[in-house]
Amino acid sequence: MKRDLPSLILIRHGETQWNVAGRLQGRKDTPLTANGVRQALAVGLRLAERIAEEEKNLTFWVSPLGRARQTASILADTWSIPFDRFAEAAALAERSYGAWEGLAHDEIERDLADQYDAHSADPFDYSMPGGESRTALSARLQAWLDTLDRGRRHVVVTHSGCLRALRGIYTAASRDEILAYREPQTASFLLTAGRETMLDVPLNILRALGCDGAGRTVWI
Repeated sequence: MKRDLPSLILIRHGETQWNVAGRLQGRKDTPLTANGVRQALAVGLRLAERIAEEEKNLTFWVSPLGRARQTASILADTWSIPFDRFAEAAALAERSYGAWEGLAHDEIERDLADQYDAHSADPFDYSMPGGESRTALSARLQAWLDTLDRGRRHVVVTHSGCLRALRGIYTAASRDEILAYREPQTASFLLTAGRETMLDVPLNILRALGCDGAGRTVWI
């Protein structure tokens, strides 16, 4: 595994309508909820001092999907930077779940049992119909990382699948460790080669903004 990796501040988008409904989104999109907007504000406030101190050496990236762009817009306003500082990167789009998109966990397990079992048996290399494997996701993110300037720190707004893949790349985590990842929507991560630091939002900020806890995690 390559250890020459640029430093990242990695941020997951806020809660969406389908997150609340428990439905897989992948390349499909739903907008942030009011709680998701508050979550983005909370993350912005948590990181504001760091962003202000390091702004001149920061490059900003965002997934092309609407929920990530909406989150990045809120962050930009919170940090008093132009939204166009965020460059879209196709590689940061969420893992494609193909035929599973729009479905809840129990619907997949019940109605697509063969596919569900195949994914459970081979969770890294199996691709659901029209979807993308975890191995393929990690490869496209590694290819994107290879293009980044090592002399700068990169602020990245993306999705849970990408977030877990990037954490795995940076820490050389085992497959079992990656499968066990569960991160709330208000957690961001500072990644350097071989190390990650979770930057969670203090409870007093969450309460002041009216956030419904630290946020949801996802099963896949």
